[in-house]
Amino acid sequence: MLRMFLLAVVSGVLLWAAFFPLDLGFLGFVALVPWLALVRADMPRRQRYLAAYLGGFVFSALATQWVRVAHPMMYASWAALSLVLPLFWVLALDLIRRLDQLRLPLAVAVPVVWVALEYLRMHFPTGFPFLKPLGFYQMVGFGWYFLGYTQHANLWLIQIADLGGVYAVSFVVGAVNGAIADWLWRRRPNPAPTPPARMHAFATAGVVVLVVGSLIYGFVRLAHPPFMPGPRVAAIQGSVPQYEKNLKGVSLAEVYRSLHRQAVGSLPKPDLIVWPETCFADDWVEVAPGEVPPEKFAQLARECQVWFREHPVGIPTLLGLNGLEWEGGRAWKYNSAVLLTAQGEKLGRYDKMHLVPFGEYVPFKETLPWMSTFTPYTHDYSCRPGEKWTRFRFDRADGQSFRFACLICYEDSDTYIARQYVTDEPVDFLVNISNDGWFDGTEEHEQHLAICRFRAVETRRSVVRAVNMGISAVIDPDSRVVALPGESWAASKKIEGVVSAVVPLDGRRSWYATAGDWVAASCWAVLLLGLVKSRFRHG
Repeated sequence: MLRMFLLAVVSGVLLWAAFFPLDLGFLGFVALVPWLALVRADMPRRQRYLAAYLGGFVFSALATQWVRVAHPMMYASWAALSLVLPLFWVLALDLIRRLDQLRLPLAVAVPVVWVALEYLRMHFPTGFPFLKPLGFYQMVGFGWYFLGYTQHANLWLIQIADLGGVYAVSFVVGAVNGAIADWLWRRRPNPAPTPPARMHAFATAGVVVLVVGSLIYGFVRLAHPPFMPGPRVAAIQGSVPQYEKNLKGVSLAEVYRSLHRQAVGSLPKPDLIVWPETCFADDWVEVAPGEVPPEKFAQLARECQVWFREHPVGIPTLLGLNGLEWEGGRAWKYNSAVLLTAQGEKLGRYDKMHLVPFGEYVPFKETLPWMSTFTPYTHDYSCRPGEKWTRFRFDRADGQSFRFACLICYEDSDTYIARQYVTDEPVDFLVNISNDGWFDGTEEHEQHLAICRFRAVETRRSVVRAVNMGISAVIDPDSRVVALPGESWAASKKIEGVVSAVVPLDGRRSWYATAGDWVAASCWAVLLLGLVKSRFRHG
């Protein structure tokens, strides 16, 4: 019995090691194998699921420990993630066992269940797009630590993300884990009933074909002519700790204005400058069309417009700041990105849609006011989620126009958002602005960049990242990181710098952008059919 618990713990540690800070991605292909011994082990039900939970707890506690660095109150958030995320492991074991009882090979059962639950975790509880018509939709969910993200550096393999998103890569990694677990189980003396030998052989062959086919596809997709050169974009990166940034004082303003001047004066001259999330110290204030605000708010809005015209940015600039807008008889606060002309005139504004619970709003604040104790703020900071899919447009000095979309903070971990910008009215590239100063140089910085790489492949668009404290970067449509502020990922954290590069433009289409989460949907279809069959079989 103790052996099963130890195997579960080993899996938790192996899977953690596959992500940053160790980044041993190859371990992703075997990390679940010890834990999968729980599927067929002869042991009491309670101990089986307790062991499954323990493996998930070890992984979650190790993987999300960087959350606690943000603020002393975030220790509670770390504890919550460590205690809640393992429940998905328990559910996964139960569902895999149900499919296993139908004699479905683990090479099929594991990826089907794991990908289905990754999709659930990405959107749980109200972030499912199909809830929109019912009026229960708000973007939310935790889209980190998918199996596929362990392979961010495996360029050949991850090219299949333009077919099925990160879920397709997770499926491949899960299938290999299941195939190895099945093979090891069959080698035991007197193993418990398993799928027939012929089915096992077909499944193993299928996994080999899946892996080899994915790699061949990647090789073909990477063998293309050079990308077209786009605009030169300068992403500025300061290293302002969050406790200083919260003051919005001289330190924040001086650091970023100095970096902006450096970007304006650099050669070759950039066509666009990008600031990180909320790193412009002042608010952007405006009145929605047709609204009549109180005179005090109207005056603030007028002063805002005048100030930017009197302090031109010199080059088209995307600012990350807080937006205040009077609409519907009240002032709303947004986490915004505002694009300005060189003369300081507004070209467009995007308001963040996928807000972070406790970081940007308090869940159930009206009915459960005590939930505010879990936030890192002492004041009411709640933002309103945006609703507009803004496509920014700016002109280069030679008159050529470019279009881009902005993903703010962890919106680049939401597989749904980025692909909306390459279907109707496709943009030329994506921008991700973030404030990772909360996490003070932990592995969060590297893991966030690794996640963002998948959005580039899924959309076949370059991504320009401007991140306070790092890691700012330019990622090409094949997921290569082509520009950094330092010599390496680790050396690009907690430094100031300007990442200036010509953005590679890609004219290829992405099947995933058009078809959406068909891999996850197919996994849910197989899983539900299996559950129905299992119920009738035991009913």
